Amino acid sequence: MAIFGLQIVISLIVFCFLTKLTKYYSFGRWLLCKGLYHYWPPTNEEFKQAIKQRYAKESNNKSKKQSNILKSYHKTSTINNNNDSSNTKEEFPIPIDTSIELKLIPVTHQDVIQVKYIDEFFSLVDFITGSIIIFILTELYLYIMPIIRQNNEHLNEINLSLFWCFISLLLALIILTKFVREYLKVDEGILCILFGALSFLLALCLQYIDEKFFDFNLKQTYGNHSIIYNDDNDEEINYIDRRFIYIVMLLSLINAYQTIILFFPAFRFGQLQYLFLLKNKNLNKKNFKNIFIFILIIINFILPIFTCLLWFKPIIQHININYLIKLKILSIIICILLRICLFKFYIQIYLDTAYDRVKILYEQQQLTTTRITNLSYQRNVTSIFFYLGVVTSQYILPAFIELIICFYLKIFSFKNSNLSINTLKPPKWLQNFDNYMTNTTNTNSSLILTWNDLHTFFNNQHITVLLSYILFWHHTIFCLISCGSLIYNTYIQREQHITVKND
Repeated sequence: MAIFGLQIVISLIVFCFLTKLTKYYSFGRWLLCKGLYHYWPPTNEEFKQAIKQRYAKESNNKSKKQSNILKSYHKTSTINNNNDSSNTKEEFPIPIDTSIELKLIPVTHQDVIQVKYIDEFFSLVDFITGSIIIFILTELYLYIMPIIRQNNEHLNEINLSLFWCFISLLLALIILTKFVREYLKVDEGILCILFGALSFLLALCLQYIDEKFFDFNLKQTYGNHSIIYNDDNDEEINYIDRRFIYIVMLLSLINAYQTIILFFPAFRFGQLQYLFLLKNKNLNKKNFKNIFIFILIIINFILPIFTCLLWFKPIIQHININYLIKLKILSIIICILLRICLFKFYIQIYLDTAYDRVKILYEQQQLTTTRITNLSYQRNVTSIFFYLGVVTSQYILPAFIELIICFYLKIFSFKNSNLSINTLKPPKWLQNFDNYMTNTTNTNSSLILTWNDLHTFFNNQHITVLLSYILFWHHTIFCLISCGSLIYNTYIQREQHITVKND
């Protein structure tokens, strides 16, 4: 209790309360299972009924032809497992002018529970939400207790909320890494490796021009300079510590990993942004609500781009350092909160692509000789819904990861963390633990030497510089890939429109 104080009580109470509460109310279920609708295709019997109605409008000769066609459907049917009462899966063509209506069904928990990765989405969102609540309560506790006690005893306590945030960060990274492993099984997975390698080289270049254009301070913090005087040329030669090269390589590898796990989430975010702009362009009725949502989504896409400029030296060179860190954290938190608030609108845009897929099927049938079958129709519609677990996780997990990094940056940058090594002597609890293990009353000299070595790399200044750089890369690479995705989808759509026009 001396190390954690009242924080461990807060953590246990909050998580016990949330464990009981999630059975009745879950933030993840509220995000996904309230206010969203998805399309669902007709069954085989409904397809046949629509085809019968189509042929019933024609002449008697054509109705005879329709009866012959229906017989051929049963002859060419193949038997497979299905949800129908007859346990048969029939495949038959659908005429172009057949009137078929997609079902618009509310997204419910009973429906989405069968979607892959949806359980991971619910459990992870609820766990991260609990970690955020614990962090906020812990910060309030650390702010209020000195005022009540009229002392600084709370500074000896380790911020326990960092542990829960670390677990949340680790789980989110595991899920995104699992998605990358699934992508590597198909041809598109090579794009992750390609952009990861490019980001590794880009990170090396950024750290080389650190002092000129970007406010990373990596060389000033980790690059211990040693000056050697050359007697022959009467010059001073400036050398950088070899350990700085290792740190640069390690950070570049971390940046490459960040790019690999963020490539498809950022690319999909840009794709959803394009789909929303296209939908708003074709919208006939534009009331105040639609205009307001359109403005928010534009701000949601543009604001992170301006936030990246807070690391650009020519812009921030006259801003106070403490004020700059607060501005970075505040602007990124606003971007994240806005993205979470617009979660339902982006996911609804994704679910509406099922209708667009059906339109593309009919357009392809008119341009080519391919026939639409009931199975291809159903597969194109249901695949959108069954991929919902991946899309929702890719949308919200990068935002949560960025928010957790902001929490760490806030704690270490304002020197209110007991995890960083700021003093030249080990803390009392560590000295007492060392004395207990060694059965002595004097502090071990090896402990002091080890502590001094750690002090050079793990004090508040060093950790703040690392977190600021990692936060910049996470934020910037997501913006760059999403902007590239928006440009790419716009170009592809224009090319398809020109191709259709020429045909």
